[in-house]
Amino acid sequence: MIDRRREIGYPVQCGELLPDIEEMHSIFPATAGLEELFDIDPSVVAGRSHVLEFISPRGRVYRIDFSSCSLDRRLFDKHLTKKAEEAGARLITGESLLAIDDDIAKTTMGEIRAKVIVGADGPNSLTAREAGLGRPRLSYPAITCKVEGQFDDSVKMFFGSVAPGGYAWIIPKKSGANVGLGYCSGMCKERPSAALERFVSTLGAKARDKTLGFVPMSGPLRSTVAGRTLLVGDAAGQVMASNGGGIPTAMIAGREAGEAIRNHLSNGGKLADYERRWRSLVGGPLKTSLRTRRLADIFFPSNTMLGFSMALLGKRGLDRAVRCKRLFL
Repeated sequence: MIDRRREIGYPVQCGELLPDIEEMHSIFPATAGLEELFDIDPSVVAGRSHVLEFISPRGRVYRIDFSSCSLDRRLFDKHLTKKAEEAGARLITGESLLAIDDDIAKTTMGEIRAKVIVGADGPNSLTAREAGLGRPRLSYPAITCKVEGQFDDSVKMFFGSVAPGGYAWIIPKKSGANVGLGYCSGMCKERPSAALERFVSTLGAKARDKTLGFVPMSGPLRSTVAGRTLLVGDAAGQVMASNGGGIPTAMIAGREAGEAIRNHLSNGGKLADYERRWRSLVGGPLKTSLRTRRLADIFFPSNTMLGFSMALLGKRGLDRAVRCKRLFL
């Protein structure tokens, strides 16, 4: 594994929210073995919540039951890396991919001959481009920060002009909260940092450790396998477009990538099996989530229409939206 960052997991470019196992069973009912995959070390859990609040442009609150934990993503990524190294992986930081030429990965540390190449390098994936797989057509900027203070144990999502085309969030932690917002750049004229500062000021808090990233919002790529190259996570567009969540889908797809690669190297199996496997597990929810985001785009430009649509959906419809289910039966 090579990573251009000097420190794994930092800077953090993530909301850090992870649904509990029972919630993931509801979102991804076709996926088995979630308990083993998401056996999260308590040391990387920074808070827990059992309520999710949707807050309309005019302040109406819709509360739904939804159990989740807030990760310390910096520690979580290090924890996953440690497990990989214990299983035999080798990690080199501070190095980057430059190009791919058949079975040769050209990097800043020289050429690496590879039987299989996995690109988990985010929405602007160079691996994807080098493999001819393209990139997600649409990405939303998302900026996050840490704030100190006392917050109740509910996760809050604010809609409207605070984050046009997206939402702002407060994710409580044991000490303080993760606060951020993601939005459609075509609808927001402010700089990301200015929009975040304005939101944080309404909380009577001060933002620290601000980080900016981009979230793929156009659904999975048409293909995530080309030759000996596979894409996983944001690089593959495996993100829930209705809420921006990507940790569960990346980990589920990552496990399927590992299984397909092992079968390929040991038994001559096809790497293309990875495509079929991950789509059978999370492809349906991702497709439904994308439909929901496209429907929401109709209402987002108007706070009045957005508030009306949230009232029309009510708690039941918003609950279905966050679980990547069809809004109407």
